[in-house]
Amino acid sequence: MKKLFLGVAFLNLLDGIITFIGINGSFMVEANPFMNALYSISPVLFLGLKITLSLLLLLLVFYDKIPRRKWVTLMAYVVSVMYLFVFCLHSIWIIQSLI
Repeated sequence: MKKLFLGVAFLNLLDGIITFIGINGSFMVEANPFMNALYSISPVLFLGLKITLSLLLLLLVFYDKIPRRKWVTLMAYVVSVMYLFVFCLHSIWIIQSLI
């Protein structure tokens, strides 16, 4: 479970950085309406939230406070699959912008 949470924390942070670069480079858009609104308010606030969420996940792992519930495990797996899908999209957009 710790590895799963570490993976989600890393993917969340990486997603924030890639999205930040992609939006600034005008070859990506933020599809999540909440995060898009947040980015519209302030790109720094957007990136700050992504960093904060990753740090919170890391703290849960570090202090061994991950809830031992089936739904938490299920949600962590769902989020991981969603991030993998997002990274496939990011890869396509980045490759298209380089061609």
